[in-house]
Amino acid sequence: MAEEKKETTKKSTPKKKEAVEEIKVEKRFCTKCGKELKEGEVCDCSSNEQVNSTSSINGDAIVNTCKNVWNTIINVFKRPATTIEEEVESKETNKSIILLIVLAISFALYLMAMISGMVSGVEEAANSFWSYSSTNVEVNYFQVFIYGILIYAIMAIIPMVSALIIAKITKNNNFTFKKAFKLYITSNAPLVFVYLGMAIILLIDVSLLNVLGMIAALIISIACFFNFILGFNSQTKVKEDRRSYAITGLMTTWIVIMVVAFLIVGATLVGSAIDNLPSNSNDINDMFNW
Repeated sequence: MAEEKKETTKKSTPKKKEAVEEIKVEKRFCTKCGKELKEGEVCDCSSNEQVNSTSSINGDAIVNTCKNVWNTIINVFKRPATTIEEEVESKETNKSIILLIVLAISFALYLMAMISGMVSGVEEAANSFWSYSSTNVEVNYFQVFIYGILIYAIMAIIPMVSALIIAKITKNNNFTFKKAFKLYITSNAPLVFVYLGMAIILLIDVSLLNVLGMIAALIISIACFFNFILGFNSQTKVKEDRRSYAITGLMTTWIVIMVVAFLIVGATLVGSAIDNLPSNSNDINDMFNW
């Protein structure tokens, strides 16, 4: 038997080509500002924009608040009852706080001008009495400015507390200190013009302007007083036959607390003056023993 030989043909398989890996480095850029970024780097342009937008928003808010304060002062002249009611019922207190600061500063400036006028009068009187000498009175006007703010704070807090006391006595629990605060500040908003105007008039020191300024200041002050009283009347729910008692009680409480407060302040100032009296008297004795 013939042997059959099977021929096996080996197919040569082509060698696999080694794969060459290509590493491509892609550059990254910020999609907002176009800045080239490194690997893992985050652009800070968005945070800068946020800071700028925040500052612009704050600036706009300050400007708008100042405009609102100015409009409130003007509207108290035009339509006092409506403006006061709107401000008292409003939930925001920022405007009233700013108005309080403006009123306190303007009153302090008015007090400084008044003290300056008094000092000038004392110096002129002393110089005319002692013609051979010149008298100079030194005043710490920064201290006067601080005292003016404190005095106005006392003047403002007294009617607020008085109104709150009468409201609680008449069982008006809805009338809170917050409402009393906004009622008093809004009612007296026109006094900003009075204090600043009188400060300028006193510095100019013209007799006719002083008289006219005092008359205008008195009229505006009376109007602000009645704005407060009428605002309290509309904000509290008192029976018709007892409203006169409530308003009388408010005014009486206001006057009593103010008198007591200024007696305490006056006694404190007099006490400090008496403590300094010996040193001042020694200076006077030295002046005549020459």
